[in-house]
Amino acid sequence: MGIETWFLSPLGPETNATLAEVNERLRAGGLSISAEDARALSARRAEALAEAELVEFGTPAIVQISEAVATSASLSQGDVARDLARLQDAFYAARAELSVDVPDEEIVEALRGCLDAWDDAATVASMPAEELMRFSAAYVRAYETQSRSAYRIVDDEGHLYVFDPSEWEYDEQADGWDGERWADDWDD
Repeated sequence: MGIETWFLSPLGPETNATLAEVNERLRAGGLSISAEDARALSARRAEALAEAELVEFGTPAIVQISEAVATSASLSQGDVARDLARLQDAFYAARAELSVDVPDEEIVEALRGCLDAWDDAATVASMPAEELMRFSAAYVRAYETQSRSAYRIVDDEGHLYVFDPSEWEYDEQADGWDGERWADDWDD
């Protein structure tokens, strides 16, 4: 749906508060949105939440997104509303795909990193969540720790063995225990 077809309704108290918060965050980058932009973002938020079958409590994600991207060189005053709408869509799409264990802050960090890397909110909005999350240092650290911990073995004597899957070499003809070939004695 294009920015021109957004539903515009009268500003309610929630939209007024969101407008003030978003503009306060955007001020760091010399940007702002209008009341019409706030209505459009609010309507777009409702659509994105319904589409992703999510419920959001508290402060809308657009406030966090605005704070994170306010100083990005990729945003300009003329396109800030459209780009924020795309980033908001990307946030809710990622939120729907990712585990509930992934904090919103990590998704927002990834949006900023991705926006800075690609310099285009439309590209960011089209990325799958796992690709987007590569731009969050906290997410990458947590994922690496999680994947490493899956291959930790402690023997009966308390020795810890850590296996790194990236170093594994699969070879059916590699030496087995005591120099024995894996294929030897397979039919015994």
